[in-house]
Amino acid sequence: MTKKEKPAADKKDDSKGPNVGLISVILSFVVGVLTILAGIFGPIIQEQIKARSQPTQTPIVIVATATDVPATPTAVPTDAVPPGAPTSTPAPTDTPVPTAAFTATPIPVGADWARDCISTLWVPYPASAQTPIRDGCYSQPLDVFFASNGRLSFLYDSRLSSAEVHGLFAPLPASGTVDLQVYLRDLKNGNLWMGVFAEPSLSAKGLLMSIPSGDVKRRPFVQWDMPGPVKILDTVTFQQSPPIYSIRFEFNNLSVRAVVMKNAFATSNVSVQSSQKWLFLGFQGVAGTNRLEAEFFNLTIAP
Repeated sequence: MTKKEKPAADKKDDSKGPNVGLISVILSFVVGVLTILAGIFGPIIQEQIKARSQPTQTPIVIVATATDVPATPTAVPTDAVPPGAPTSTPAPTDTPVPTAAFTATPIPVGADWARDCISTLWVPYPASAQTPIRDGCYSQPLDVFFASNGRLSFLYDSRLSSAEVHGLFAPLPASGTVDLQVYLRDLKNGNLWMGVFAEPSLSAKGLLMSIPSGDVKRRPFVQWDMPGPVKILDTVTFQQSPPIYSIRFEFNNLSVRAVVMKNAFATSNVSVQSSQKWLFLGFQGVAGTNRLEAEFFNLTIAP
């Protein structure tokens, strides 16, 4: 009985060699490793490529020229956040810088007229006569008063139905003296007033000295007790050419007295009890037509 041969399909393919199976295992292992590495490093590589592909924003820096003031360059504020920057630089806000208020120091009474100034230490009467203030001085004229060439002057030309007073108060030391001269130009129907008061008010206790209307070259002084006024006495008539008249007030915290025309006449001490005294210079207009013009000068206040 003859032995049958196996079909060709059942024969072993010896041409592939014995290591084909091992190579397939190695290739499968390599592919697996590459797949794992691609999963790990792929996103990182993609981020780097994306970052390189985006344009970089370059801050604009102002370069000083020869005519510019040197300045330290700073980064331009922006709300855009460049790659890798944690935050943006906020634009600065304009905050107004407060400026200190300037307060002018009043010029001392007695030194102001020489500077063509009526110091703000003076208190106008009536109070409605006040005007704006500049550099420690009132704007002029102050009511009808103005300072020029070292003198305080006024010109009042008005028709009145009743009497009225215009003037200025100035603070005085607790005790001392006031020396003053006045040049009379015109006294028609009015009276020149000068006095020392316990307060800057004509209703306060005080000593008032007036020069009544009439011929400016031949005038007396009149003493008045304030408030009132209550007439005390008239002096003799003084003849003056030019018509310059002088007065001196002596005062302390208890009393005031007046000396006119360089000791030609002196009042008795008048009780004015106050630690702060006030000098008054001005005039009284009376009912009818008034024309008053005068100049105060050589004002000296001494403690």
